[in-house]
Amino acid sequence: MNRLPLDIVVTLMRREQVLNQYEIDQLAALFSKHMKDVLSMEDAEYALACYLSKSKHNDVVYRNSVLEKAVRFMNQYGWHLSDDFKDYYKKYALFR
Repeated sequence: MNRLPLDIVVTLMRREQVLNQYEIDQLAALFSKHMKDVLSMEDAEYALACYLSKSKHNDVVYRNSVLEKAVRFMNQYGWHLSDDFKDYYKKYALFR
């Protein structure tokens, strides 16, 4: 299952307390801004990258902890996002 309705994704992340409420609200806003009704693996990864690149927390430890939680959560629903964080940051121009 590589595509889920957006509202279900956000509801599941909230219910399972993947991130704190503020982080989830920010991520949900990005999801809804960039995505249609259904979220694909690529959409999820891009929205996460946008969220992390715009984060006020510039330290790598914070970003990796957010990414680790979100990746673990999304992988259990059929998305296979990379947990190799160095490769993840290299992949997106947003971090350059």
